[in-house]
Parts: sequence; C-alpha cells; structure tokens
Amino acid sequence: MRLNAKVLKNVYSVNVWQYANQAIINEGQVNDFYIQIVNQDLSTAIVEKSQAFPENPIRHMFPTGVTATATFDAVDAASVFSVTATSPFAEDLSIFKFSLTNIQLPNSGNVKITIVSGTDTYVFTMKLAISVTLLNAGSC
Repeated sequence: MRLNAKVLKNVYSVNVWQYANQAIINEGQVNDFYIQIVNQDLSTAIVEKSQAFPENPIRHMFPTGVTATATFDAVDAASVFSVTATSPFAEDLSIFKFSLTNIQLPNSGNVKITIVSGTDTYVFTMKLAISVTLLNAGSC
C-alpha cells in the first residue's frame, strides 16, 4: 500500500477544513500542522480526474491505536526534530494533528511522516509541505 498525505488548513471540525498546498508555520508561535492520509493505490484515474474533485485522492482510515510522527528535516542535524501526532477527530482517523511549540521551527519545507499501525510501518516524505514565516526577515 502506497500512502501519502495532503496538507489541511482552516481545520475547525471533522467536516470543516480545506486542502492546502502548504502549511504556514509562524516563527515564535504555537503552530498546528494538519494532514490527511491518502491511499495512492486506491485513487483510480476516474477519481483523480473527476471534474468535481480533481485533486482529492481517497483517504485512508486507520484502526485505533495508530501512531504518527512527523520529522522536520534540516541540513544541520542539531536542528532536526520530531513531533508525535494526535487524532483530533475520533470520527475520521485519516486526519492527524502535529502541534509545534513556539520554539520548534522547521528549517526545511520537507516533512518525513512515519506511521505505525500494529506491526505495519509506513514512511513517506511530503515535499515542500510547509512554509515558514520568520519574525525578522531582514532589513537594511
């Protein structure tokens, strides 16, 4: 099974959220990073090319007891960190929430996701999944 994820934004409930190209992380603030796990093997050409939902592959629901970890990569090994997810909605176990503290600042747009479900482990990288807004972008 080939899994991947889509970034979510404006997440208010199990039924109220939107897909996003990237999550925006603000330096110095607590940030929540939401993803929805999708199953690439079940996303048929008909679904992927649907005029109503061309960008929506089929979500993958996990059983309870699954753990998800996001590793935020960096060139400097000392700046790499990981965050364990929560499942914010018991009704939809395809959505995961990663809460970053005000001092956790990603140094790359790529995020490595590791999911453990029973004896199965899935690992994939979300390329350019986040964008970081810095407090001091520099000035003259």
